[in-house]
Amino acid sequence: MKNNIDVIICTNKRLLGLKKLIHQILNQKGFFNFRIILIHQSKFKPILPNFLNSKKIIYKNIKKQNLSLAKNKGLSISNSNFVTFLDDDVQINDKYFLYSLKYIQRKNCDLLFSRINQINSKLPLSKNMKNFDIKINYFNTSCCLSSSMWINFNNIKKRYFDKNFGLGAKFGSGEETDYIFSYLNSNGRIYYSAEPLIYHPKEFFELQNFNKIYTKFISYGKGQGAIMKKNFHNNKFLFIYLFITSLLKSFLAMIFYTLIFKIKNSIKYFALFAGKILGFTNYTIN
Repeated sequence: MKNNIDVIICTNKRLLGLKKLIHQILNQKGFFNFRIILIHQSKFKPILPNFLNSKKIIYKNIKKQNLSLAKNKGLSISNSNFVTFLDDDVQINDKYFLYSLKYIQRKNCDLLFSRINQINSKLPLSKNMKNFDIKINYFNTSCCLSSSMWINFNNIKKRYFDKNFGLGAKFGSGEETDYIFSYLNSNGRIYYSAEPLIYHPKEFFELQNFNKIYTKFISYGKGQGAIMKKNFHNNKFLFIYLFITSLLKSFLAMIFYTLIFKIKNSIKYFALFAGKILGFTNYTIN
């Protein structure tokens, strides 16, 4: 029996920029059925480019700029047991779907993330992405980015993202970490695969201006800090430890990159440090 996959892509950019990624999805190797659910965050509904006129592609327009709401819209449309999210600027190997499905089935995992390499490089997008497989727990979630996220709904009821987290929300990142914590809280099985079959532009690819770097990463930091506050009720001592450890890492990284005159990285970690404190302070527990 063929597996069914829903591929959810959320974008607020020009649709023409998706042409290469859509081609790579449509030419995946393996025996499975799939649909592409494209959630376009735009005030105006454009004329669709010809490459999006396919029975395999579902286009939906939402006007609000909120990544978690866009992901939730995709999940509400999805009716497959396997769901994967792809960023609008990634590239994927033609065996990405095949390998990921086999891994999920072999490990019987609920969530899967994988190593992401920089485009045209063997270097990982994040230094937290190791070259060996990892079973995810509360202490090693930093290797998991939503750009490579897979969900297996065979074992568990469909869940949605918290709209307060993610790009465009009050706390501008961390929706996938919050999602991971919800699975860990219910003993979900989560894995990180070290096989690099997905590629992402370099971290500062579109951020040459220091102010833009600061703005982006202070928003990310707010999300990371707020997540720790949100989960206090689950285990206060655990999340105090995780928050302090996260703060310390950002502070030490800021000092290190300042000493070796890597200014962009120094600004990044200063913004993350400040953002984590702001996010933790400003998040209100309901």
